[in-house]
Amino acid sequence: MLFNLATVFLFLLPAVLAAPAPVLVERADLAARRTTYSGKATYFYQEGGTGACGSVNVDSAKIVALQSAFYSSAKCGKTVVITNTANGKSVTAKVADECPGCSSKYSLDLSTGAFDAIGDEDTGVLSITWYFS
Repeated sequence: MLFNLATVFLFLLPAVLAAPAPVLVERADLAARRTTYSGKATYFYQEGGTGACGSVNVDSAKIVALQSAFYSSAKCGKTVVITNTANGKSVTAKVADECPGCSSKYSLDLSTGAFDAIGDEDTGVLSITWYFS
């Protein structure tokens, strides 16, 4: 039996040594490959209504509605990181609704909880960048 294991080991050793080393993807590489979108952010009160994703959230919940042309139910529950380009503040929010009134494909409607984390409601509309995390 010892002879058989040694033979198998010697037979497999060249194949193992010739195999390419695993490629490790650094976090910075992943960040560089993500798609970042630019648009405008508005805010909304949920008033106990059910969002397009089927859930009811309180106004303080950090959720976001995607513009109708970009929305799909497959994006429900995914998280996005939204940055106010004027002050650099960011917030992470969960996709929970659709926004038929958003001004462009990559504009977002934020719950007041998410909007207040990056800007002032008195501003009304914020310039933003965002990406799926």
